[in-house]
Amino acid sequence: MKLLNELYTVMKTYHMYHTETLNAETKLRDAERQVGVGRTGPGGGVEPLFGMRIEERHQRRNAARKMEKMREKRKAKYSENKLKSLKARNEYLLTMEATNSCVFKYYIHDLPDIIDCCDLGYHSSLSRALKTYLSAELSLEASRRTGLEVLEGAVEGLDPARDRQRLLGLYPTAFCPPPRFSFQPHMGDPVTQIAAQPQVQAELTSRLQQLQSRLSTLKIENEEVKKTWGATLTTLQDMTVLDDYDVSQSFTHSPSSESVKSSVSDGYLNKPSLAKRRANQQETELFYFQKFREYLEGSNLISKLQAKHDLLKKAMAEGQITDTLSTSRGRKNSHSKHQTRTQLKPFLCWWRAASAT
Repeated sequence: MKLLNELYTVMKTYHMYHTETLNAETKLRDAERQVGVGRTGPGGGVEPLFGMRIEERHQRRNAARKMEKMREKRKAKYSENKLKSLKARNEYLLTMEATNSCVFKYYIHDLPDIIDCCDLGYHSSLSRALKTYLSAELSLEASRRTGLEVLEGAVEGLDPARDRQRLLGLYPTAFCPPPRFSFQPHMGDPVTQIAAQPQVQAELTSRLQQLQSRLSTLKIENEEVKKTWGATLTTLQDMTVLDDYDVSQSFTHSPSSESVKSSVSDGYLNKPSLAKRRANQQETELFYFQKFREYLEGSNLISKLQAKHDLLKKAMAEGQITDTLSTSRGRKNSHSKHQTRTQLKPFLCWWRAASAT
């Protein structure tokens, strides 16, 4: 929602500045029309001044000067609004590209990571619980071995990645990325790309350099967070994946339930390190979630800045290619003229010598 609010804000700003530009242009055209009418007169021709009185001449000249000043003022206002509209459009395009990149990243990359983060340890815990049940049932009742072997095969087939993919496939409406945001031109504005014009080229170059520096720092920081997150994940997996589901040794040959109860209590429940292990696991889980959140925030910021950087770099490159082509064409024409004169020089000398003889 933060990205969408930001996109809506810059879009409204662009629309506001573009509306002001159109209004300023209309006022400028009215002022130019008034200046033209004042010069030519109401009938369309230039009125002679020698037939007027001196007072009327002064009034006409003062009115013409006022209209000319008004026209210059409105022309300056139009140029100012046009520049603001240009900058607002560039900012709108940059923010739109960044928003599209973040939304795409959320649905393609972040959702699977969030699902994996939320169900961390679930499959291993479920597998351990069911294997514990299987071990007890296989030890107590051999006649149920066939059915329990089927269940055992199902437990062995638990696959977190496959279950996650199946969940995403069952609800495509909720987990598929929406269509990309497209540029919405305002009142017939034909420009739909970043404009690297001379009046904003220095600003765009400075902004591109700032983005490059910021991205380098963020990538290094996010890589360190990712390494810490990965190491914590490995530690947490080592804590949750334990082979303590086999309780066959807890059952004795005696059919008495008291012997089974005492054996289970002695062999499984009274572990001295159980409380400490649970405390360490809880602390590790909190640290894991903290690092995972830092990694998501950092990667989202990198994705947003990278999208702006790539779009700016592309716009600057296209602007440089256009300037280079214009310069090279001029040089090529000059070189062709010089080469033609050099080739014709010996022929002219021969022709002059032949004419003299």
